[in-house]
Amino acid sequence: MLKKYSALLLFTAIEICIAFISFNNYIRDNSVLQSVFTALFLVVLPAFYYFLTHKKETEFTFWFVFYSVFKLTPFIFQMENNFFEVIFQLKIYFNIAFLIFLVWKTFQFIRNFRKAIKQKDTIEQDEYSIISESLKESIPFKKLGNTIAFEVCSFYYCFIKWTGNKNNQNNFSGYQESGVTALYIGLMLASVFEAIGVHVFLISRSKTAALLLLVLHFYLIINLTGHLKAIFFRNHLILSQKIVIRYGLFDTLEIPLDSVTSIQKFEGDYEKSNQLVKFALLGKLEPHNISIELKNNIKVHLPFGITKQPNRILLYIDNANDFIKTIKTNTEENETLFKTKTLQIEKSM
Repeated sequence: MLKKYSALLLFTAIEICIAFISFNNYIRDNSVLQSVFTALFLVVLPAFYYFLTHKKETEFTFWFVFYSVFKLTPFIFQMENNFFEVIFQLKIYFNIAFLIFLVWKTFQFIRNFRKAIKQKDTIEQDEYSIISESLKESIPFKKLGNTIAFEVCSFYYCFIKWTGNKNNQNNFSGYQESGVTALYIGLMLASVFEAIGVHVFLISRSKTAALLLLVLHFYLIINLTGHLKAIFFRNHLILSQKIVIRYGLFDTLEIPLDSVTSIQKFEGDYEKSNQLVKFALLGKLEPHNISIELKNNIKVHLPFGITKQPNRILLYIDNANDFIKTIKTNTEENETLFKTKTLQIEKSM
């Protein structure tokens, strides 16, 4: 990650140095030097950064960086008698043009990103797994990587993901009969009304606090929407050797069939402990109807970098009976196959 962003960090450091040097009184009183430093800050360094990184960075990244530099320039350098004064007198038109251009580049970036994700999508690996694994590989700190993966996937499912994946007969959903859709929509509506009420109350007292709370509510709605859409699009999967648990923005969990002690329907209350994990962002507010007991503890990565090692898993499955039946059938087939191979080896010996 450091190698990938070293050019951007170096570019930022040099830009900060130029900005600090330009605050010198001698330079500020000299219109020619102001124009020279403005040219270095606005044109020369961004152009050098582009030619240095255009093969490594996306074009969208460069134009976003350049737009940020363009917005900062009039606040750092004096425009009176500056060679670039004419440009910033017309900055409203440049801002509109840049914003339209960035929107177009954003659209292109999202389209290419979705195409790349779809090419890597398989039965065992969905978009969430691909994005989160690539982010975790890029970030050396595991907890930070998990947290950033949650946030990025939240925005991905909220704004970009709109079509379902191809499913087979061993895919099982967990939202059609659970009532989580109504629960999350209710929470989002409550958050909207609360945001409006708090904003009206605070706007006359503290505009900063009102704006901050409004941004936090907007962020909460994005997370809830992203998680709910991820619940729709991410289904659990049963393979011949393992169970793949996918729930919303929770990290994918793979459970080997030979590590399952028992699996049964369970809808009662439970006590919170480190030996139990329920796949539900809202805890006991969300229902569950399946309990999976494991022979050994298994590591589970929860949202926001939280990690647990339980030996019992609770979750909700729409077709619970078919889910249990498929697992037991696959387990019996594996045991039969193992016994057959063992007998063959014994006979050959």
